[in-house]
Amino acid sequence: MRKKGLLEIENLISENKNVVFIGSDLGPDVLSDTKKNYPDQFFMEGISEAHVLGMASGLAMDGYIVYVNTIATFFVKRALEQLALDICAENLNVRLYSNGGGLVYGPLGHTHTCVDDFSILQSLPHLTILAPADENEMKSFIKESLTHQGPIYIRLAKGGDRVVSQEQDIRIGRANLYGKEKGDILFISTGVMLQRCLEVSESLKGDCDSSVLHYATMRPFDDRSLLSYIDNFDSVIVVEEHMKNGGLGSTVSRVLFENKKTPNFYKHFHLGESYPMVYGRQEEILDYMGVTTENILSVCREIIS
Repeated sequence: MRKKGLLEIENLISENKNVVFIGSDLGPDVLSDTKKNYPDQFFMEGISEAHVLGMASGLAMDGYIVYVNTIATFFVKRALEQLALDICAENLNVRLYSNGGGLVYGPLGHTHTCVDDFSILQSLPHLTILAPADENEMKSFIKESLTHQGPIYIRLAKGGDRVVSQEQDIRIGRANLYGKEKGDILFISTGVMLQRCLEVSESLKGDCDSSVLHYATMRPFDDRSLLSYIDNFDSVIVVEEHMKNGGLGSTVSRVLFENKKTPNFYKHFHLGESYPMVYGRQEEILDYMGVTTENILSVCREIIS
């Protein structure tokens, strides 16, 4: 996913002199041709997140559309002041292309995982928050980001994730429904949890009717889609690669409460209320935290019975 997105950014640079890229020593080889062919639009600034965002804000104030790239958790926490005050408060056209969302960097431990980004970033003014499930969503968002007004945070998965969004009309700010508009169970996903929910939904065929409402855009949240489908399903199951508070589950609960909607059954699969203090691959830590296909299926079978 990351490489495909970077190549889309390279295309934007080749077509528009106002597009620039600022990196932080992460895989510069992917854009080696960009560095060679467009040296005035390519900067590699080293491991200095606060400086990178400060530099990006200055370029954006001068009319440039700036794509910056480093590890997600370093953008979110190491450079939060620069992000909040220099970029978001000023509503600048800076795009944070953020590696390692969720548990991607699980082998490096909780210093590198990013499981609290939604909760931190949703309070910042003007910031659009994207969590694509596959490279198809990613490429669509990168293309649309060129003309989008204001800052964007893009949460990247590890890459190689199964492409499932080919048939969807993907746009910033719009949720997408996978399946029928009415049934027994409505799964609600964001990021790569879409693939997990689709696997469960496929396994349930013949036992019940289920669909997936997928939020590749976490903010602005598409309240309308949720409210248009919620009364058509008996049960709601939210699945996210994020801590319990401040993410997809919290947002869904808020929208339902504000609109006096109460499903017969509601379940939220999440990563708990503290950082996962373990080391391992993304799938291993998801299993450790209980966000597994088997556990979701178990809840669904209880609903059916």
